[in-house]
Amino acid sequence: MIYSQDINKVCAVCQMARRLSDDEMYCGIKRQAVPVNGEACQKFRYDILKKNVRRMRKLKINYKPEDFSL
Repeated sequence: MIYSQDINKVCAVCQMARRLSDDEMYCGIKRQAVPVNGEACQKFRYDILKKNVRRMRKLKINYKPEDFSL
């Protein structure tokens, strides 16, 4: 579920954090750099747009024009 209560509370998906580099985030509350996978603080707010989404693979089917003729 997108809005489930058992989400991982890490700085990488917090509204208050901004990415500095691949392994560091800047926390607006703490006003310092924190690790991406570090434990979030008490003021953690989940941001759905920062979640890494796994994309579906494209099907390996090659369609021909004959497949769509009536």
